[in-house]
Amino acid sequence: MDNLLKGCDIGFTANSFCIHAPHFESAKALRQAFRWVASQAVTFNKSDSLIYYPGCDRPYQVPAGMSVSEEEREAKVKVQNESQLSLVGADYLRILEFLTEQRHEGNIVIITSNVTRDDRGRTVSTGNPAAGRDICYHTNDLLLPTRAHWNASQFTGYNYRLSWRRDQDDYDRLNPEYEKLKTVLERDGVAPNFEYTLYRPDGALCRYSTSYFRCQDYCGDEVRIGVSRPQDWEMLVPAPPATVG
Repeated sequence: MDNLLKGCDIGFTANSFCIHAPHFESAKALRQAFRWVASQAVTFNKSDSLIYYPGCDRPYQVPAGMSVSEEEREAKVKVQNESQLSLVGADYLRILEFLTEQRHEGNIVIITSNVTRDDRGRTVSTGNPAAGRDICYHTNDLLLPTRAHWNASQFTGYNYRLSWRRDQDDYDRLNPEYEKLKTVLERDGVAPNFEYTLYRPDGALCRYSTSYFRCQDYCGDEVRIGVSRPQDWEMLVPAPPATVG
């Protein structure tokens, strides 16, 4: 993988491992190899890697946390698979215990309805992100604006399908990763280390890695519970400039 740095200039800041790529194609290749790029930040005890290329307004940011060894990944999947056995049919108290356990482990936890409804609460099936609602019920205090733009309390009641839209201005079609996630949860009850992209409420496009669990009865609703480490994300496209009018 070291050949990815061919022609690149390397530098450091107090917190970052910096790669100055000679052209956009090289920067793109580095971004696609994000786990290896993240590992370089770990090697030099930095919090992230920054990828620059000529003419860029803002570098690609790859948090060090995106680097996970195969041994760690397998161990994490094993724990998650064991946990999900008690979550698919878990009662409310078991779900609360799970939320507390994950908070003590330093993980972000988000609970969202896994049943799409219209604005009258009726179950609907639609590929239009804006025509259905997957309402957020709970977000813990480890989800910070630096990652999600909003603070945790602002996500209560948010329709997450809007973030699963296919493109910045495309509110008519869903991101295919949404249907993939729903299919895996229906089949297995858990989607460990699921990697996907979402549009934040401010319009920034970000990549995330989250382990999802399906729970059949959270206060009478079927939900998906997303668990992720605060550092397991990267911004792909910054938010568009705010318009004044």
